[in-house]
Amino acid sequence: MIDLRLGDCLEILPTLAAGSVDAVITDPPYGLEYAYNSYRDTRENLVSLVSQFMPESIRIAEKVCILPGITQLFLYPEPSWIFSVSWNTTGSFGKFGYSQWMPVLVYGNDLGGFGNINGVMKTDSLKISGGGSVGFMRGSEKEDHPCPKPENIMRWLVLRLTNPGDTVLDPFMGSGTTGVACVQTGRNFIGIEIDPGYFEIAKKRIEQAQPALF
Repeated sequence: MIDLRLGDCLEILPTLAAGSVDAVITDPPYGLEYAYNSYRDTRENLVSLVSQFMPESIRIAEKVCILPGITQLFLYPEPSWIFSVSWNTTGSFGKFGYSQWMPVLVYGNDLGGFGNINGVMKTDSLKISGGGSVGFMRGSEKEDHPCPKPENIMRWLVLRLTNPGDTVLDPFMGSGTTGVACVQTGRNFIGIEIDPGYFEIAKKRIEQAQPALF
């Protein structure tokens, strides 16, 4: 099941029933003045956004996974755990030199089992060799969206936190990377995107990932 919705997640999330999705996995705006088409990416707007979408996300999902960025980490509610994604190249800059990691906030309970699950090690850390197209190492996909996440990161989170057949919601779908990861790994996906241009890019990418679903 693929359900793509063009609109404002702050209006759509309240219409979803409590516990209606297995997981929210999303990469919200960072409040760092990225040039989004339909959203002004200020820190003030992010504070307001977090205060509204986080309670709704926790209400409708059994678990919530947020990629907040380092400087936004403490704008979010206290998580159940913090994962990390790290890489061994200088893909981005931080306040203390080259930044080679990112936090991932997780709310809710982990999947059961030990060792490996869904084909990945049951760990709280992903180490990417070569940077994985992070930061200024991004390729042509940055031409379509100002801050896309690499597919390998989103695929790992989907495999690590959900089971095949689960329903994943991304309220900030952007160019559709979470949706691509879901259809490639046998998950249902609900994507919400406010910008019509990004919505069409996401729809096309998800269709190409598994055309038989449409």
